[in-house]
Amino acid sequence: MANVMGLVRRAGWNVVDQMMSALSNMLLMVFVARALNDAAGFGAFSMAFVAYGVAVAVSKAMVGQPLQMRHSADSPESFRRAVRTSQGTAAWIGVVGAIVSVGVWLFVGGPVGAAFLALAPCLPALTMQDSCRMAFFAAGRADRAALIDFVRMVLQFGLLFGAIALGWTSVGVLTLTWGIAGLVSAALGLALLAAPPSLLGAGEWLAEQKDITGYLLAEYVLGLGAAQFGILLIAPLSSPADVGALRAVQTLLGPLNILGTAALAFAVPELSRRADMRAPGRLKAMVFASAAMTIAASAYVGVLLLLPDPVGEWLFRDSWRGAQPVLVPMGVNSIASCAGVGAAVTLYGMGLARKTFHLNILRAPLLLGLMCLGAVRFGAVGAGWALATVELLFLPFWAVAAVRACFRHDRERDEAARHEDARGGSPDAWNAEADIALDSEN
Repeated sequence: MANVMGLVRRAGWNVVDQMMSALSNMLLMVFVARALNDAAGFGAFSMAFVAYGVAVAVSKAMVGQPLQMRHSADSPESFRRAVRTSQGTAAWIGVVGAIVSVGVWLFVGGPVGAAFLALAPCLPALTMQDSCRMAFFAAGRADRAALIDFVRMVLQFGLLFGAIALGWTSVGVLTLTWGIAGLVSAALGLALLAAPPSLLGAGEWLAEQKDITGYLLAEYVLGLGAAQFGILLIAPLSSPADVGALRAVQTLLGPLNILGTAALAFAVPELSRRADMRAPGRLKAMVFASAAMTIAASAYVGVLLLLPDPVGEWLFRDSWRGAQPVLVPMGVNSIASCAGVGAAVTLYGMGLARKTFHLNILRAPLLLGLMCLGAVRFGAVGAGWALATVELLFLPFWAVAAVRACFRHDRERDEAARHEDARGGSPDAWNAEADIALDSEN
C-alpha cells in the first residue's frame, strides 16, 4: 500500500508541476499578446519563445532524458555527481544558444532582433532551470520541481505586470521578464539539489552518455525539432503574424501538453526502475495511457472549438483572427499526439533510444517538407494540417514498434535466464546483457 501511495503521490506532483509550467507559459503568451496588441510584435516574441523551446529540448535530449533513463535508481552520491556534470552540460547548451541569439540580433534587427537580444543572457539559466526539473523527476521529487516552477511563475508575472504598469511594453523588456524569473528559479533548484553545475564536467557527462545522447539529440532535431524549426521558417515563407497565430493556438492547447509531458516525466523513470516487468503488463500500461490521453484530448479540443469569438479576441486581440482557423488542424494534431503517448513512454522507459530515433528519422523530413509547403500555399492553416497529417500517419508505426519491443524484451530475458541456469551466473549480469542486446537490435 505504501508503494502504491508513493506512486500516486509522485504522479500527482508530476501533474501539478506540468500544470503550473504550462499555465505559466499560456498566461505569459496571453498577457504579452494583450500588452503588445500587435500581430508582428507578438510574432517576434513568439519566435524568441520558440527558440527558447528549441534550446530546452536540446538540453532535455542531452541532459534530462539520459538522467531519467540511467540515473533514476542511483545512490544519492552517484546521483549528485550525475546532476553536477549534467547541469554543467545544460549551462553550455544555454551559452551556445545565447551566442546564436546575439547573431540573430546582429543580422535581423527590428522587434525580432530585440526579442533575441533579451533572450541571450537568460538562456543558460533557462536551460539549467529545466534540467533541475528533470533531475527532480528522476529522483522522484516532483514536489520540488513544482516548487521551483511556482517561484518562477510568481516572479515572472510580478515582473511582467510591473513592466506593463510602468509602460515598458517593448518586446525586449517583456522577454526579459520571464528570462529573469527563470534565472532565480534555476538558482533555487540548484540549491535544493545541493549539486552546483560542474562546467568542466560537461565533457565527462557527454562521454558517459554518448551511446544514447546522439540518438536522442538527432531524434529531436529530426523529429520533435522539425516542427519547431518549421514554425520558425513560416516567418520568411509566409509572415511573422502566421507564427503568432500558430503560437496562439499552441497556447490554447497547452493543457494537453501538460498531460503529455507529465506522462513522460512520470512514466519514463518509473518504467526504467521496473526492468523486470513483462510484456502484458507493459502493454496494459501503454493502452491505458493512450486511451486516457486520447479521451482527455478529444474532450478538450471539443471545448476549444466552441470558444466564442469575443473570448478569443479578449485573450489574443489582433492575433485571434489568424489563430481561429488554425484550431481544427492543430486540435487534430494534439489528439493524435496524445494517442501516441503510451507507445512513446514504453519505448523510452525501456531505454530504446535507437528505435525512437529510427522512427523520427523517417518522420522528420516529411514533417518539415509538408509544413513548408503548407505554409507557402495556405499560411498557418496549411502548416497546421501538415502537422496533423504526419502525426496521424505515424501513429501505427509507434504502436507496432512498442509492441514488438515488449515481446522481444521478454524473449531476451528468458534466454538470459536459461543461460544463467546453465552456467550458474548472476541473474543481474545476464539481465544487463539482455538489455544491451535488445538495444543493439533496435
